[in-house]
Amino acid sequence: MDMKARPKVPHITVEYTPDLADELDVDTLLGDLHETALGLGVFPRWGTRTLAVPATACRVADRPESGPGSGHVQIKLMIMPGRPDEVRSRVADEMFAAAERTLAPLAARRPLGFQLTITELDPAVTRTGGSIPGSPTYRAEAPEAPEAPGTA
Repeated sequence: MDMKARPKVPHITVEYTPDLADELDVDTLLGDLHETALGLGVFPRWGTRTLAVPATACRVADRPESGPGSGHVQIKLMIMPGRPDEVRSRVADEMFAAAERTLAPLAARRPLGFQLTITELDPAVTRTGGSIPGSPTYRAEAPEAPEAPGTA
């Protein structure tokens, strides 16, 4: 499959420790990351997905008996391969800067670590589907559902 036919996703996943649930402005962080990704000009709108996943349990650095422990935010971007190093580096720099701007007030109030990683998906073992307009799998007319056995 050539690069033009291959989906050029970024799927952006934000994982965060449970102790940040009441302090982290998840909607703002997701919005800033999503808009930054779209503003880079290297990802299609239809392929950009940004979601948050709160951890249900964790261990991060120290956990003092009193006061907040160290919280952590992990930002993962999954992209298809084929972009030059300078493009991937610019994506990493700009996405990290957006996260840093959004997370700075929280980091000033409490111990907080955050990291951004980019993973290139292997097209040999990556499949995609769905009906989002603009995507390679979108069909303007949905196929008719087959009749259930015994209803004809």
